[in-house]
Amino acid sequence: MLVAGLATVVAAPAHAATTVTISGSVKDEQGHPVSATVQYYSWVSNASIDATTKADGSFTISGATPGKSDLTAAPVVDDHVLASATWDGTKSVEGYGASFTVPSTSVSGVDLVLPPATGILGTATDLAGNPLPNIGWTVLEWRPQEQDWYPPQMGPLITDEKGQMWWRTEVGKTYRLCFMDDFYVDDDWVPSQRYADRCWDDEATQDTATDITVTATNRRQELTVALTPAGKSLVPGTPWVTGSAAVGGVLTVDPGTWIPGDTALTYQWGTWEGSTRVDFPGATGRTYSPTAAQAGDSIFVVVTGTRAGYKTTSQYGYAGTVGRPSPTLSAPLTISGTPTVGSTLQVKYGMVTPATDNPAMFTWYVDGRATNQGMSSGDTSYVVAPGDVGKRISVHMTVSGSSGYNELHAAASTVVTGTLTAPKPTISGTLAVGSTLTAKPGTWGPAPVTLAYQWYRAGSKITGATASTYKLTASDQAKTLTVHVIGTKTGYARAETYSSPTTAIQGVLTAPTPTISGTRAVGSKLTAVPGTWGPSPVTLKYQWYRSGTAISGATASTYTPTTSDRAKTLTVHVTGSKSGFVTAVRGSAATAAILGKLTTKTPTISGTAKVGQTLKATAGTWGPSPVTLTYQWYRGSTAISGAKSSSYKLVTADKGATIKVRVTGTKTGYLTASTYSAASAKVG
Repeated sequence: MLVAGLATVVAAPAHAATTVTISGSVKDEQGHPVSATVQYYSWVSNASIDATTKADGSFTISGATPGKSDLTAAPVVDDHVLASATWDGTKSVEGYGASFTVPSTSVSGVDLVLPPATGILGTATDLAGNPLPNIGWTVLEWRPQEQDWYPPQMGPLITDEKGQMWWRTEVGKTYRLCFMDDFYVDDDWVPSQRYADRCWDDEATQDTATDITVTATNRRQELTVALTPAGKSLVPGTPWVTGSAAVGGVLTVDPGTWIPGDTALTYQWGTWEGSTRVDFPGATGRTYSPTAAQAGDSIFVVVTGTRAGYKTTSQYGYAGTVGRPSPTLSAPLTISGTPTVGSTLQVKYGMVTPATDNPAMFTWYVDGRATNQGMSSGDTSYVVAPGDVGKRISVHMTVSGSSGYNELHAAASTVVTGTLTAPKPTISGTLAVGSTLTAKPGTWGPAPVTLAYQWYRAGSKITGATASTYKLTASDQAKTLTVHVIGTKTGYARAETYSSPTTAIQGVLTAPTPTISGTRAVGSKLTAVPGTWGPSPVTLKYQWYRSGTAISGATASTYTPTTSDRAKTLTVHVTGSKSGFVTAVRGSAATAAILGKLTTKTPTISGTAKVGQTLKATAGTWGPSPVTLTYQWYRGSTAISGAKSSSYKLVTADKGATIKVRVTGTKTGYLTASTYSAASAKVG
């Protein structure tokens, strides 16, 4: 919908004189009304008045000042369909620049005609026809006199959100249109896909592009160029050339930081002849020495980055004009200040010779990425941010010299180092020879931090002891130990901490396992056999245990079991102590269950000691009842075969000998006991 005619006074003179009204219309060449903005400017009163056409294309400017004035109309929406027009006092003329004289009476019939726009409306698309925004472009104009193709002297030129560009052309001239996907902003804007360069009409280079000649019948041309994918996007560095452009001088380019970091970089030095790039043969290193033949040439270096799967990208670095001197510094550019988080870094440099009114311009970089847009004379300092740790901070300095001088380029850099959190380590473990100690480093940060260790004996480094654990040896006895922890992390200062020393390391006694000798029965003495402890002398102490419980007062090397021990097992613990050594405790194996002791009686023999007579053994009362009793008769001191009952009938072989009997008592859990009778009289 067209907006109703409105007029806005932008500025009005303080000494307003008689004003008049200007009315008219804005239409296209076919007579159709156009929604346009009409701008009036008075050279007399310096007043500006804007008006918008009505639906029928008419407009009215109220408050115009008689005298020299400008009146221009342009479409409200600049869709590159219609051009602007200006009133010259009698008719509408294309473009801007015409003026006319406003009379002292109102003016009507000012009918402006907007001609078709003259230019190229180009669209960059992918192969599927989708528009591609932020694609670089250029329109080359053929210059017959110079016999070259002349590019626009402005930029960056990129397509809009619709993938479109517009360039005004002139009837009778010839142009070429090319798209180059080479627009880079910063690390925050990296397209996932880059496209190969392409020109109208589906040509690969400017040299082979199709000519676009503008005639009266094709003043406005809509052209579409489809671009082919060329890989992912590199993030190029900013080439920076320093050194002397004098003949025989040395120029050096810093390519800046390219991402990914393994991008392969090549170099080419050259100059321009008109709009044609001319490369210097063999000039493909980071340094270049200008020759006398190049005197007066403005030279550059092209840094080209390539990587598999990525679009090849080139960046230019300006080197100056060969033979021209550059301003010099009485002291080189440096960065002062401590490169730590929160610190302020400051540029320092000497006097510029020859003196110039042009201020020094500075741009700061973090790992090769600019921290601000463009250069500023005020950026002489930089505050280190937390994210800068481990990164290189650099500054580029530019001074525009007086007439006849090249620019002065200088650079300086420093690396930001962080500070690690480094707690004091501790040592855990038994402080005795043969034991393993462990270094407890604490929590270092920011994680991850690589830690290394070194153990010390009484202040001297222990060769090879570089793990977080250390097994104590005989050499450590009576010495103190400390551990040294070293933390490293890229971008951070190395940090070192030491533990407190341990107390003196103790030796380890030779401590064999004791044994128990003796009869394991109530009332029988048991003896602890400790073995040989060393190094001698070693003080030994004993403690006897009944089924794992210490027996009160049983602290001698011998122990006589009591009735409380019956059916229990006994062990003995031997404790060895010696100054400078770890007290050692060794426990014996447990005995079998301790046996009880039977109550016994001495047997008696009754009967006549004569061959053919029977002798009888009386065992007496054994306890605790019941006790199983067995018998064995003896002739003198020799057991009589088969004589195993409680009675025995004397035989001829017994004549002249004495007879006795042995009674043996057995009972589960008790020690077997045997008693002998007194001998009989000699058998008759």
